[in-house]
Amino acid sequence: MPNFYPQDIRTGIPAPGFSNRVDHPDILAAVKKNRKIATIFAFVFVPIPFIGFLIYGFMNEDFDISNAALYGGIISAVFLLFALYGFIKERAKNTYEATVIKKKTRQRSRDNDSNGDYYTEYITVVKTTEGKKKKIVEQEGSRIIAYNYLNEGDRFKYHPQFSFPYELYDKSKAPYIACVGCGTQNAVEDDKCKKCGLPLLK
Repeated sequence: MPNFYPQDIRTGIPAPGFSNRVDHPDILAAVKKNRKIATIFAFVFVPIPFIGFLIYGFMNEDFDISNAALYGGIISAVFLLFALYGFIKERAKNTYEATVIKKKTRQRSRDNDSNGDYYTEYITVVKTTEGKKKKIVEQEGSRIIAYNYLNEGDRFKYHPQFSFPYELYDKSKAPYIACVGCGTQNAVEDDKCKKCGLPLLK
């Protein structure tokens, strides 16, 4: 593990290469804190249906309290399963290095009806260093990160533990460097995030 010192200042446009700051103590601490907050935030919603149905059961004489507990418990259990699935899926993601080979968009229908509500999918096709092709699919209305940040031919590394997971190999091409902790966009010449003060991947 590399050593870090207060004088480790990296201003200006960095030379091509991936940063060793992924193991910076401040960044590791921020990742741990963000995961803890996300866990608390997700699981605080789990008991809400159960509590809500119980309150409704107590206030409404026509609704049996045992049924209220049953229905609320089932919905809360479903919430719990979705939360657990999300965390397991997130933890299963691995870091990889790849090059962008194609970008495209396509229109999709939300209800598979030709007269239905359409939305746009933004697809970034990449090839990993192991020779595998991956599709990064982002939907209209959500955060469009990869499609907006990565261009065809860009070499990058994917860091699943970060709020902004994409790191360009050649940062002289980057429109900005996003903070891995809070996602704030910073000038390529900056050394630390202007919002939270975390070191940038330079």
